[in-house]
Amino acid sequence: MTAPPLRGPGGAASSVTLSTSGLPSATRSHSFVAINGKSSMRFVFRFLVLANCVAHIPARADVVLNFNDLTVPAAGYFNGDPGTLSPGQSVNTPWSSAGVSFANMFGIDSYGGFNYEYWYGFAYSNVVNTTDSSFTNQYASKPGGGYGGSATYAVAYDDGAAITLPVPTTVSGFQIANTTYTYGVMTLTDPNGFSTPLATGTGWFAVTATGKLGTTTTGSATFSLAELRGTSPPGVLATWTWFDLNALGTVDTITFTFDGSDQGAFGLNTPAYFAMDDLTVTAVPEPATIALLAGGGALFGWIAVRRRVRTP
Repeated sequence: MTAPPLRGPGGAASSVTLSTSGLPSATRSHSFVAINGKSSMRFVFRFLVLANCVAHIPARADVVLNFNDLTVPAAGYFNGDPGTLSPGQSVNTPWSSAGVSFANMFGIDSYGGFNYEYWYGFAYSNVVNTTDSSFTNQYASKPGGGYGGSATYAVAYDDGAAITLPVPTTVSGFQIANTTYTYGVMTLTDPNGFSTPLATGTGWFAVTATGKLGTTTTGSATFSLAELRGTSPPGVLATWTWFDLNALGTVDTITFTFDGSDQGAFGLNTPAYFAMDDLTVTAVPEPATIALLAGGGALFGWIAVRRRVRTP
């Protein structure tokens, strides 16, 4: 695009060619009228810098974490065990996928002369076992494998399972499912005798996600993993289903808590697990984009200062 003649310092007319590649067609169709040589040139220059900055900002897009970037140990799961602990020791072993951090605690304890392992938070797994409802099958999703045929998925256990995002952003949600262990306990029996099947008409089991931005709670959302109350209840979840988290807003941390109808002296009896896949997070602009906009703002400030200095 060629601007109308602009008057240089000596009053002579000059022609300036302005590049409009990458600008919207509506912008390219506009003409610039030189009322005053200096002010017009500055206006055109500022406009083109701003337009090009805006035109090169990438659209915010969803990033889907399917956990296939993780290497699963030969056992079929990772629960935080470093393989070096002795009874009485524990270790925090958060792990990450695509830059998102998942809380994990693993330890070894003793009781009655026996050593036992424990963990809570998030594990990841590629176990496929849809029938064994015993405690030893705690890393298996009830649908069998990950969502949509994916090999790897995450497993959350107990209150305090938490996700930490690298920067504040929004999380659309994720695919959620019962584990085979929890599903079997709620529908059949608990081979270990810790809990009982949920009662028709009164039984329920749910997980609540709570979002935080710093120390401020932004919102919460609850998903029913089993619902046997009311008329024609949906029953116990046996497939992957979408858990919508848009109500949480902009967050940097999400924590999960469990509740249900089968309660005992020590709280919830139902095994507090769920499986997760395809965690969907809204991407944020790349640092280069932020720097571009910051540079454009600084340039405008420099131009404004020069104009104030030069204007009689």
